[in-house]
Amino acid sequence: MEYWDGMKAIAPELWLTGFALLALLVDLLTKGRNSRTVGYVTLAGLGVTALALMGQSERVTAFGMVEVDAFGRFFKLFTLAALAVVCVFVMSDRRERQHGIGEYYFLLLGAAVGIFFMVSTNNLLLLVLGLELLSLASYSLAGFHKGNKASAEAALKYVIFGGLSAGVMIFGISLLYGLTGTIDLAEMATLGGEGLPRGLVSQLAASPIPVGIAVTMVLAGFAYKISAVPFHFWTPDVYQGAPTPVTTFLAVASKAAGFGALLRFLGVMFVRGDVQGLVADYGGQVGLLIAVLAAITMTVGNVSALGQSSLKRLLAFSSVAHAGYLLMGVATMNNEGFSAALYYMAAYYFMNLGAFGVVLYFEGVNGNDHIDSLKGLGRKAPLVSIVMVAFLVSLTGLPPTMGYYGKFLLFTAAIDNGMTWLAVIAGLNSAISLFYYFRIAKALFLEEPSDESVPRTQPIFTGMLTAFGVCTVLFGLYVSPIMQWVVSSMDLLG
Repeated sequence: MEYWDGMKAIAPELWLTGFALLALLVDLLTKGRNSRTVGYVTLAGLGVTALALMGQSERVTAFGMVEVDAFGRFFKLFTLAALAVVCVFVMSDRRERQHGIGEYYFLLLGAAVGIFFMVSTNNLLLLVLGLELLSLASYSLAGFHKGNKASAEAALKYVIFGGLSAGVMIFGISLLYGLTGTIDLAEMATLGGEGLPRGLVSQLAASPIPVGIAVTMVLAGFAYKISAVPFHFWTPDVYQGAPTPVTTFLAVASKAAGFGALLRFLGVMFVRGDVQGLVADYGGQVGLLIAVLAAITMTVGNVSALGQSSLKRLLAFSSVAHAGYLLMGVATMNNEGFSAALYYMAAYYFMNLGAFGVVLYFEGVNGNDHIDSLKGLGRKAPLVSIVMVAFLVSLTGLPPTMGYYGKFLLFTAAIDNGMTWLAVIAGLNSAISLFYYFRIAKALFLEEPSDESVPRTQPIFTGMLTAFGVCTVLFGLYVSPIMQWVVSSMDLLG
């Protein structure tokens, strides 16, 4: 009976796995001649999985490893919503062939399975397995255009950096296991005394140095996944070389998964109310390290974006900068900061998916992603261009958008936690970002067009981008629905 209760608890993961295999089977049966059908199967699978998730209400632990809670459900629903948009992007991409790409969808669903286990486990072994499943699918997606030199180069760099970071992270986990005799985060944080398994408290009392080395190595693995400095070097090359829908997936769903796993790791180990006092105090020092990392990350990301001429490369460095902003909330090591990070993640969903969608739209018009190719398109495609400005305003953090309110929450959390210096640095970085974001708006509306051709209308794609723009502004003015969801999702900390 316990086995079937566990299977019921992981029903969303089972549905996702089943539809991944079904998508692969449909592609094999149609011999790649109708990949759009595979896309519809994928969308159906995402919908069924979402319904299964929303049907879960009890907080349980399945098989002693998978935590079924509201926190994990937040990131799982986030992932499903992001992948649904990415699937639409794939089917709407004019530069992507519409046949023989069924593996695209199988890999996306496989990555989602990895994300699901990553964000809902306190078991470090299952965390690594989920991370590797996500990474393997991401490597393949980045190099999906095998005949394209840029895509192949992107995949190779991604594999090299990914393998290095995974090795460092696993070594850090092995050190934690050697110190405590357990790979369960809750046991590490709450147990005390001698014998195995034992908590971190006895090791910290003896010498905090081994624990510091182990935690730093694990954080290095997370830093790679979220594109934090100094593990961000792969980001601009991979974002530029990968197909735009894949870049969107990496920038939104994959990054969110990294933050979800990081928040669970830190929350369960250092922040939750039942952790040992000495361990919680050590978490404050870890938070200071993350604060320094946040300041460096946002500064490097924004300064590097200033000189970019490629939209995808600019948004890659923008993604690095936003990892720094999100780390502000993580650095507080308390409920207020974690909640602010979750709200900003929701804002990031709308504004970043929308921005990459506009890039994809204009790539179909111009055949490239250079900022100069946007000159005058504000007059030829006014609706999409106006929506793009809304995304840029939100990414900068100006009212009345979700990006503004999200940064307000992050700044407030930092100041309340005694990190006014970090809030000042973040404010200066937001001012810097204004310069490169509005270069795009200038090209759209204040530059003369290079030719007289008019972009072909794409009503469905344009409607979806417009909906994202409306949500970016609407949920910046009416924040209650998102905030209520965020607050109800913070059961991670009790």
